Amino acid sequence: MRTPRSQKGQSQLQTTRLIQVSFLVLTLVSSLGLDYIRWKRGESSYLFSALTGKKKVVTPQKEDASQIVMDIFTKIEIPDVLVNRFKDEKGVFHLKVDLPLQQYNRIEKSLEKSLRRQDFRILEKEEQQTEEKNYYLWEVEGKDKERLSFLFSCAKETRILAEEKPEKPARNRVALIIDDMGYSLEAINTISSLGRPVTVAIIPYSPLALETASISKENNLEVILHLPLESINNDERNNVEGMVYSGMSEEDIIQTVEKNLSQVPYIQGVNNHMGSKITANSRLMQIILQLLKERNLFFIDSRTTGNSVAYNIAQRLGIPSAYRHVFLDGELDETYIKGQLLELFKQAQRNGFALGICHPTDETLNVLKEHFHLIDDYNLEPVFASQIVK
Repeated sequence: MRTPRSQKGQSQLQTTRLIQVSFLVLTLVSSLGLDYIRWKRGESSYLFSALTGKKKVVTPQKEDASQIVMDIFTKIEIPDVLVNRFKDEKGVFHLKVDLPLQQYNRIEKSLEKSLRRQDFRILEKEEQQTEEKNYYLWEVEGKDKERLSFLFSCAKETRILAEEKPEKPARNRVALIIDDMGYSLEAINTISSLGRPVTVAIIPYSPLALETASISKENNLEVILHLPLESINNDERNNVEGMVYSGMSEEDIIQTVEKNLSQVPYIQGVNNHMGSKITANSRLMQIILQLLKERNLFFIDSRTTGNSVAYNIAQRLGIPSAYRHVFLDGELDETYIKGQLLELFKQAQRNGFALGICHPTDETLNVLKEHFHLIDDYNLEPVFASQIVK
């Protein structure tokens, strides 16, 4: 017969064994759990890899749409060095590709097929031609609705070389700025075909700002930023992204102008888009012009109001600057526009130089194509805006 003392010892022994078994079971379950988690992650696993015969495959990260396109370019023999990539504020990728025209014709169809195989949609294709180059703009959408813009700049195999002309004595000068650019490839190609020095003022955030700046640079045109400023009779229909408003703080004005400057490559200077309320305000123009001075940019006062102080402040700050003398297309009538063009030439004859501003309307572009050559009859030299600032 067991004594109470021996029964107590037996009970303690059973309790100890139960604790040991529970600890072993807990350890085994934890090990199996950790092994399963490693297997799910695709890491080294002892039991589950053996049971399934293979390691868990990790789903790769989604590849960037522009990188997929770059891989496609590589496969159809377009090297990376021929491609410039830009991403605008709205997340749209702009890819500018410099190719010989013959190569573009060779790869066009295969590029279309390769894009479709990767679930890209070609929304629109636009072609513009000049004497020296053809431009092809593709608007593309990825499978996740990513937007991409391809600009193919294709040099023709035979180029027309300008005849060398003997140097002539210095002549009175005319500068022409074309505002509101960045919305049409046809406009910039028409301007390029004039074969004259012209300054192109591009609105920030315009849909074709990057392409317009690139084409301008390739055709030896001058690029400036057309800076949106609030007008006195501000109309919501005229508001554009990047507008500087009079109610902004100094910090907001600086930030807004800096973002606008970053939107357009190759800029040499700035002129104002609208702005009758801002350009008449000395404090606001001081903030804006000081920033331009730090960037070594020249300034053109478009003189949208007779109360503008912008030019005077720019001169006081030592910024190379000038102001507009003639608006060519205050009325959209070709007879009127031609008359204003000739008035610009006459002012240059009287004063030694003159600066005109116009816009890329059909009427204005027609007049420039037909009559800008008359500048030679007035014995004037067409120059960039940067060549008449002081």
